[in-house]
Amino acid sequence: MRKIIFCTLAASSFLLLQSCSKKLFKADAPIELTQAWASDNILKTPESVLFDESRNVLYVSNINKMSGNNKDGDGFISVLNPDGQVENLYWVTGLNDPKGMAISNNVLYVADVDQVVAISTQSGAVLGRYQAEGAKFLNDVAADKSGNVYISDSETKRIYHLRNGRVSTWIENTENEKPNGLFIENDNRMIVALMSSGEVNLLDPQTKEFTEWTEGIPSADGIVQLENGDYLVSNWSGEIYYVNQEGKNWKVLDTQANKINAADIGFSEQTGTVYVPTFNDNRVVAYNVTF
Repeated sequence: MRKIIFCTLAASSFLLLQSCSKKLFKADAPIELTQAWASDNILKTPESVLFDESRNVLYVSNINKMSGNNKDGDGFISVLNPDGQVENLYWVTGLNDPKGMAISNNVLYVADVDQVVAISTQSGAVLGRYQAEGAKFLNDVAADKSGNVYISDSETKRIYHLRNGRVSTWIENTENEKPNGLFIENDNRMIVALMSSGEVNLLDPQTKEFTEWTEGIPSADGIVQLENGDYLVSNWSGEIYYVNQEGKNWKVLDTQANKINAADIGFSEQTGTVYVPTFNDNRVVAYNVTF
């Protein structure tokens, strides 16, 4: 992120560089977020929300009590309608700490500690549980148009790959940073949020090489693309940043003072709405995006 530092001296028409104070100036953000609705707070530690365009519903992963390796089985997936009403709180149960989700060919893939759980979006039936060898904290999921599914592991600093029912290590070490949010734009570009450094970098799926893109987003989490091609990136602590194609970012939401998190966000291009799972606040809050 380029930083422009201006120094002013009120008593003089010239700059006195030796004594001038440094200030960072940023223009107004290109967008505004306006709250549209908030769900009832009956969710249980909602970590991720995903809009299913084909069925016009929202899926929400509920961690409930953090279990880690204990695998308490109290995690579940809820279904909400586009207005935030909970249609089925316990649509799929028996998960552990479900987090990120992605849809491919009518299958919902969910990251769950050390497994990827495949769920039919038509029936809610669990189609399979695929073990990721050595995984400790599977976090986010992204799927490309060819049916490849990618899963980040924030603890082991890996990205896994699921194809034809088999999970394998795709990247062994993500630049020694903890990967969280994944977003696949096309065959030549993936975006990876690195929660440990606050950087969000580009990844070439062919060469598996990273390129610096944007920074200064601590605890970087979810990534969505807006209809104009730019992005929103959430900070788990309660912030959302607008990021343009060149990597310049603006903070557009901050709910930290109210102790409201912003975990793995979702987006509907149909309505221009971003959906924010509030984690410890136990709700999903929807915001309309205005350019």
